[in-house]
Amino acid sequence: MIRKFLNVTLVMLIMFLAVDCAKKQIKKDGVSGDQEEADGGTMGVGRTSVVEIGQSGGLVMVHFDFDQYTLSEEARETLKQNAQWLKDNKKIKVQIEGHCDSRGTQQYNLALGQKRADFVRHYLMELGIESSRLATISYGEDHPLVTGEEEEAWAKNRRAEFVITKI
Repeated sequence: MIRKFLNVTLVMLIMFLAVDCAKKQIKKDGVSGDQEEADGGTMGVGRTSVVEIGQSGGLVMVHFDFDQYTLSEEARETLKQNAQWLKDNKKIKVQIEGHCDSRGTQQYNLALGQKRADFVRHYLMELGIESSRLATISYGEDHPLVTGEEEEAWAKNRRAEFVITKI
C-alpha cells in the first residue's frame, strides 16, 4: 500500500515538473514574475509574460484580404512589432500557420495558406529575424478561428498565426 502511494506520488511529481519545464518566464524591464503575480497578473508594458510552447507569446496574428497573400500596411506594422518581440526573445522559434476562409477548394486553400505563411516568414526575415527560427505550415480552411458563412467570419479566418515551437 505504501509502495503504491509512493509510486503514484512520484508519477505526479514527474508530471508536475514536466509541465512546469514547458514554461519559461521572460523578464521585461526588470519586473519579475513574482512582482507580476503580486500585481494581479495584469500584463502590459514592463510586465513579465509567461511563454509556453504551443502558445503565441507576444506575437500577434495578421489578417489578409480575400484571395490575397500580400500584406496590408496594418499587417506590416503588426509584423514589425512581432519582429521586435522576436529580437527581444532570441531563443524562441515559431511556426507560422497560414489559414483561409471556407471558400475555395481544399487544395486551393492549402496552397493559399502556404503562400500566406511563406510571405509572413519572408517579411520577418527582411526585418532581421533568422530563417532558422521561422517554420511554416498551411492549414487551409481546416482550423477556422470563427465559424460562420458570412464576410465577418471569413475575414477573421484569413490569417497567419504564430505558435512557439521552442524556447
